[in-house]
Amino acid sequence: MSIVIILIGLALGILTYSYSFDTNIKNIFFSNNNQNKIKGLLVVIGVTTVTYLFYYQYQLTNYFIAMELTTWFLIITTIRDCKDKQIPMDVVIITFIIGVILVFFNPNVIWTHSLIGFVGIGGIIALISVLTKGAIGIGDALVIGTIGLILGYKMALAVLLYSLVLSGLIGLGLMAFGKVNRKTKLPMVPFMLCAFLIIIIL
Repeated sequence: MSIVIILIGLALGILTYSYSFDTNIKNIFFSNNNQNKIKGLLVVIGVTTVTYLFYYQYQLTNYFIAMELTTWFLIITTIRDCKDKQIPMDVVIITFIIGVILVFFNPNVIWTHSLIGFVGIGGIIALISVLTKGAIGIGDALVIGTIGLILGYKMALAVLLYSLVLSGLIGLGLMAFGKVNRKTKLPMVPFMLCAFLIIIIL
């Protein structure tokens, strides 16, 4: 079974790289650009490692699938947010559809908690985005809402709070070194990914 899980991780890693950088899968191994090869290998190895660790922790359960989906979603949206300065809506839609299906099969998450996570937490962030004229993007609201849909409002709220603290600390550090100013808008999704991983590890 371990070999099967590693193969699943490799497949998800290749898919993640392809979606993240909008490139052909063969560029991971056969690109003339060494930088592309390194990025591809890092993504594939990272996703494969996380997949195996999730399997070791949760076995082959619905919760394992939910955690895998969330990780895949956050990695892709993080890379695209940093690279393109926008959240890929096709990835959001795909993840949302799979997430809705998982709600009915994942005994670890109550459907009302998923509803609160998506509509409540995501809706509040969307409202803040409108009121602050984009201080927090609508895309960020969709990301945190999708996390809430898959893993429940408690996880969404924890990821949101941790990511706000992380972004604040990193922002202050960058300002101290003169890398950014108060008007600089940092991408939020990378901090959500970091917060999610911290929560899992702790």
